[in-house]
Amino acid sequence: MISKGIKTYLATIGVLAHVVILVTCVYLVKHWSEQNQTLPAALRQSVSHIEQEFPSLAPVNQAVASVASNLASPSYFWREFDTRYWPSVGPEWSSAGSQPEAIKPAPLGTLWVSDEQSFEKALEDVLPGQDIVVKKGTYFFSSKRLDISQITPSASRPVVLRAEEPGTVLLQFDGLEGIVINQPYWTVSGLTFKGVCPTPSDCDHALHIVGDADHNLIQNNVFIDFNAAIKVNRMANQFPDNGTIRRNHFYNTQPRDTSRSVTPINLDHGNAWSIDRNIIRDFIKSGGNQVSYGAFMKGGNEQGIIENNLVICNSTSRKYNGYQIGLSLGGGGMEQENRRGQIAFEGNRHTVRNNIVLHCNDVGLYINKSSNSLVNNNILYHTSGIDVRFAQSSAELINNIVSGKIRERDQGKASASYNLILSPDYLTEKQKLDDWFTSPTIGNFSPKDDAVKARLTRSATEYPVTAKGNRVSDFCGNPISAQDTFAGAFKDSQNCFRTTPDASGHGASKHE
Repeated sequence: MISKGIKTYLATIGVLAHVVILVTCVYLVKHWSEQNQTLPAALRQSVSHIEQEFPSLAPVNQAVASVASNLASPSYFWREFDTRYWPSVGPEWSSAGSQPEAIKPAPLGTLWVSDEQSFEKALEDVLPGQDIVVKKGTYFFSSKRLDISQITPSASRPVVLRAEEPGTVLLQFDGLEGIVINQPYWTVSGLTFKGVCPTPSDCDHALHIVGDADHNLIQNNVFIDFNAAIKVNRMANQFPDNGTIRRNHFYNTQPRDTSRSVTPINLDHGNAWSIDRNIIRDFIKSGGNQVSYGAFMKGGNEQGIIENNLVICNSTSRKYNGYQIGLSLGGGGMEQENRRGQIAFEGNRHTVRNNIVLHCNDVGLYINKSSNSLVNNNILYHTSGIDVRFAQSSAELINNIVSGKIRERDQGKASASYNLILSPDYLTEKQKLDDWFTSPTIGNFSPKDDAVKARLTRSATEYPVTAKGNRVSDFCGNPISAQDTFAGAFKDSQNCFRTTPDASGHGASKHE
């Protein structure tokens, strides 16, 4: 009896001790929070600066932040990510050895590459009108920046760098930059670029496009494990304009622990660029300010188009710290003196249309000091919506399906009409979208039935085709006319979202 009494006494004392410790911890946290209301002036100024520069510094509401608990798998897609589930976007490698129609035979012959030395030599020696064709294999370049020939190509005599068999060439880099292109009319196609740096900060760009590199075409490639896989910017007083980044696949295999910019497509200064039909995913930044973007245009550029892309901030259900933003006009911004022409805005007359953006713990689209923006027919799912921020920003938003809110911040101006705005509460939003689409959580946005298609038509106004003679197609590849009326990224989803991969090999690569 005595022994039993002693045990009961000790157990009671243990419980009381834990209660006292817990109450003490709560008090200390509360006291620390109250004390922080009187932070030193320098620290308060630093906090104010952070709030000013970053998009929102607030993850999507608690229901969104805890979405992982509502899924039974560590992946939203419940399978290894495969580009073939979305045949209208990503690399187009229909069969081994074939080349897209945009690439024509070289008028002045071919330089064949089979090892690292011949690859470097071909880049430096190639003449306008020649192709550089890379044979199947893995090529490793250690701490080396690769420069190109300084003999200038033209529209009639371009330079093409391509794989002999698309998807069978792996280029590995462990240096800050891969290939630097400072000449016009270069095409890069069919290659897989992979950063293999032990330290993420050391693998910054696969392609660095600078200076007078007008009319460059980057298509049907894969970019893995870079901070800003494609970086475009000025060199001295020359600006790379009229480029195209089409049908590529960008992703990282783990969060980037770096203070450098993490943005797979980082486009500064260049005018009239097109970012079209790419898959951009898993661009999480765990170092520095922890803010990352799928793609942005900034630095005083004009008349860019971001269209028909699939952007997935986080393709897994794992929760990460930081702030992942889908697309942006203005990005994190730059000092006015560093912008093109030192103008007051980050961008002007850009268009963002027909994109699908999902699983971002911050906004799906951030407009930062970008004026006269047209944002139409996008789907933003499981994001906190759209921010239009600062007095320089103005945007017309039409026919979008937006989870979250459209916000005007810090005097930003948004003219919004005919948009379907869904609840920012994830569970409510998910139920509504699940009623409309087949399986939006795993990227299948096929309408469930004709009633949904009719609803999306009734909710929209005519598609804003902005220039006569321009050919516009939707996310699923359907041609669009000014008379078309639909909300979201496509007017017809037939053959657009697949439940099983096709047999053609579209987008498949052993290097992925």
